[in-house]
Amino acid sequence: MNAAASQPGGLRERLRALRGAPSTTPVTEGLDAEWRDRLVRLRQLTRERAGQGGLRPVASLPGREVAPGLLLDERRLGSLHARLAGIELPAELSVPWLDERTVPRERLLFFDTETSGLCGGVGLKVFLLGVLRYEDDAFVMRQYLMRTPGGEGALVRAWQRELADEPVLVSYNGKRFDWPALSTLATLHGVALPAAGEHWDLLYPVRRAYRKEWPNCRLVTAEERLTGRPRKADLPGSEAPRAWREYLAHGHTGLLSEVMRHNRYDLEALLRILGHFAR
Repeated sequence: MNAAASQPGGLRERLRALRGAPSTTPVTEGLDAEWRDRLVRLRQLTRERAGQGGLRPVASLPGREVAPGLLLDERRLGSLHARLAGIELPAELSVPWLDERTVPRERLLFFDTETSGLCGGVGLKVFLLGVLRYEDDAFVMRQYLMRTPGGEGALVRAWQRELADEPVLVSYNGKRFDWPALSTLATLHGVALPAAGEHWDLLYPVRRAYRKEWPNCRLVTAEERLTGRPRKADLPGSEAPRAWREYLAHGHTGLLSEVMRHNRYDLEALLRILGHFAR
């Protein structure tokens, strides 16, 4: 008998495996973020095939209808939440790419989208827009969710209002994906957006600093490596298109609610990563 099997815990695990019982050791232990995401998707598909999947309904989607087909869920993140979540920022930010210049945190607009696909084009739908900014002594998070395709124009106009004071934009891969996707929709609906001003796409400083050290520079990887906060019970962003299709086709809101939670996690991750560079 080998040493592992001679230990009580090791023997129990082997017996569980022989009997087909689930192991008590987390399967995700020791896996990097990409493989954890793949495992989550595999488990989700397995549950769906067994009739237990993401089609479970919830009572209702969060938020209130602010225009036909558009919901707004607004949350104020108090000082206690900010402290526990590690999303505090100094009143004046100085980051490496500003060359001694500082920017007030009130000028920052963090944004992230969830879309009907993972590549751009005229057919791409931005069905969820999340923004986060500092207002009245607290961070305020707003999520604009398009309940029907008819709410697309209202979503674009909400984005126009968020840009009215010409904020400094903060995103992750937003220069190549989120901003062009929103600009395309604005053009289709005849909505004039302000010209793109200062935009801090945090993917670029992360790549410059860590691409030779990390397996990838995805947002969840950067969040975990820089802030020590791994994602838990988070639906991968790649599942967002399927959640949107299921909602439109069948009215199932379970996965869509998880996509909204994922979007909130992404916005808070932007704060943490920017805080890392500010320090």
